[in-house]
Amino acid sequence: MTVREALMMGRKKLTEAGAENPVLDSELILGHVLAKDRLKLLTHDEENLTQQQIECYDKLLVQRCQSVPVAYIIGRKEFYGLNFYIKPGVLIPRPETEFVVEEALNVIRPIENPVIADLCFGSGAISVAIAVNHSRAKVYASDLSDIAWEVAKTNIKAHRVEDRVLLFRGDLWSPFECGNIGEFDVVVSNPPYIPTGELFTLPKDVKNEPQIALNGGPDGLEFYRRIVSKAPEFLKPCGR
Repeated sequence: MTVREALMMGRKKLTEAGAENPVLDSELILGHVLAKDRLKLLTHDEENLTQQQIECYDKLLVQRCQSVPVAYIIGRKEFYGLNFYIKPGVLIPRPETEFVVEEALNVIRPIENPVIADLCFGSGAISVAIAVNHSRAKVYASDLSDIAWEVAKTNIKAHRVEDRVLLFRGDLWSPFECGNIGEFDVVVSNPPYIPTGELFTLPKDVKNEPQIALNGGPDGLEFYRRIVSKAPEFLKPCGR
């Protein structure tokens, strides 16, 4: 079986299973199996797969047909032009969350040594993206999840920002209440935001992500209220 034939097979299976992006998903999964990026995959589509590669690809396609998110299958997700390690138990970074990074960078760009709080750090994508794109930024990030801690640590090390992204285990602002860190220039967060009553309506893929990272309380705004209500205690006078 050639790469081209494998992609056609994958697209067919994923289409029949109701996948939203069967073409992209099949390319990402096969690229993962062959350790090739999409460009190399598509420009060398006459290459033959080994039997072992075919079996591995087919096994991963079955997972995708069962609504396991692609990021969990291949163990990575691109965010803000960077590759992040991802595993089940952490929220998968969304493209729309890149606007949080963009806005934060706009705010801190003129600040010489900005200090940022990232609440609910998850995979660490927001913290790392900010640190990578502002060489003097220091990010203090909090999260309750042990899995998030493990994944974020891996991503921080992979992008070599260990000295500027510091993780704290705890709920929202609570790790910073000791006052040892000082005040922040900016607070960023991608907290749970789905109303509890709407969780059952989510796509099957999203239902495979951790509920703790999705459930935003009765109206979806519970965490936003908690963040905003205490922000004045931790932000500098002109902080945002």
